[in-house]
Amino acid sequence: MNRIIILLISLCMFSSCHFSKGVKKDLNTGLSATYNGFEVDDIYLSDGNGTRLSNNKVTLGIPVKIVASGVKNFRLKEQNAYPGCTIILTDKNKKELLNLPDAFEGQEGLAATQATELKATLNTGEPMVAGETYHLYVRFYDKESSENEIVSQVDIMVQ
Repeated sequence: MNRIIILLISLCMFSSCHFSKGVKKDLNTGLSATYNGFEVDDIYLSDGNGTRLSNNKVTLGIPVKIVASGVKNFRLKEQNAYPGCTIILTDKNKKELLNLPDAFEGQEGLAATQATELKATLNTGEPMVAGETYHLYVRFYDKESSENEIVSQVDIMVQ
């Protein structure tokens, strides 16, 4: 039995086995995130200029971003990382206003050092309406490893 455990630990060490799983919650904005396979230092909501938001209120016509920083553990292909990004926006009745399966589609691979910060940008505007609340779902994923993902969700109040 001990030999099997030692063998499993050795295989994991020699194959560069990385396992990371966790949850992050921003109590100010309500942004929640889960991650599996990736390591993530921080995930937050920002305005179009990259300034971290202190609440979930956004102005109609101003972009809002979900930013994941310190992302590690991509499965590299030819020394490059291949991130993907799903963005789904729904209204209060759960009607989909936007469903973008891969916002990074067509993007070439990135050096691992360039893939440490991932950003999903939502341009607010029609059919969104000021005074309404919308649900933003963003999933960052590794195109080379299906188990690596960061799933984030937040309700945004449009002003």
